[in-house]
Amino acid sequence: MAHGTVHTDAGALPRLTGPVATVVVAVVALAWYVVWTTQDLAMSVMAAPTMGTGIDATVLAVFFLLMTVMMVAMMLPSALPMVLAYRGLTRLEGGRPARPADDLGTFLFVLPYFVVWGGFAVLALLGLAALGLLGPFTGTLAFAPAAVLLAAGAYQFTRPKEVCLSHCESPMSFVMLHWRPGRGGAVRMGLRHSVYCIGCCWLFMLVLFVTGAMSLLWMGIVAILIFVEKVGFRAFPASRAVAVVLLAFGGIVAAQALLAA
Repeated sequence: MAHGTVHTDAGALPRLTGPVATVVVAVVALAWYVVWTTQDLAMSVMAAPTMGTGIDATVLAVFFLLMTVMMVAMMLPSALPMVLAYRGLTRLEGGRPARPADDLGTFLFVLPYFVVWGGFAVLALLGLAALGLLGPFTGTLAFAPAAVLLAAGAYQFTRPKEVCLSHCESPMSFVMLHWRPGRGGAVRMGLRHSVYCIGCCWLFMLVLFVTGAMSLLWMGIVAILIFVEKVGFRAFPASRAVAVVLLAFGGIVAAQALLAA
């Protein structure tokens, strides 16, 4: 399948089969279990800069692994349509199913997505620590969580958000447009997918760090918002609805900060 020349018929489109669904549910459940059991460790890493403790390379490596697993837990359900689209096209020859799906190629397509998100989480940790935005928030910084929520809500209406989301919410179009053959091509496609996803959702992650303090509740809220936005019905303005939710949360958190001042 040459780049930009992939054609499919209706019967060639990907389907979520029972075995694949079972594997996905098991992986997501295991990832959430790991996140739950290592929550204290992740929070201790985030609290280290505020406690005057340095973050060395070993700590960053551990945090990277924890964040990569967290991304699997939070993002795999919303990324699944893209994964299925890629896996389905690996079966095709001349637009029709002609061979078994390339499971290794599919894994190599997915892996960079979560690795890049894990790397972004590490950079976010370092950046927020340098800016003093990892809490506890006092004085003027008490409004930082509200500001991040409001910024995330406002970003929903921007052109970069619209462009990046358009690549994420049309999995088959993305895979066909950016197709690269072979396992090396799978890695490159996965990297491109991760870039668009970060462009779409980077402020969600800052919300999780600054407002949610890595709590399981906030992880669940952010995961649901991302899922609704990427997998929602086209006729439903999901990104606008998510914006309303974020702006409402921002208003509530700002009011709480004002009352506590």
